[in-house]
Amino acid sequence: MKIQFITDAQGKKKAAIIPFDEWERTEKAKDILEHVYLAGIIEERKGSKSKLDLDDLLNAKGFSRADLES
Repeated sequence: MKIQFITDAQGKKKAAIIPFDEWERTEKAKDILEHVYLAGIIEERKGSKSKLDLDDLLNAKGFSRADLES
């Protein structure tokens, strides 16, 4: 795999150019890891009671249930 770097005037690396298929592979791996991470959080929280309900979340953002209905 050939990687090219873009540098500033002092030679400090600022960006990398990688082949598109490598970027796609990396994105897929990132998505899988994100799903594994979220599955772990879900498993960890199974059976626990939520500390916030819908009204708390809406109020925190300045909304109410009535705002959802309109």
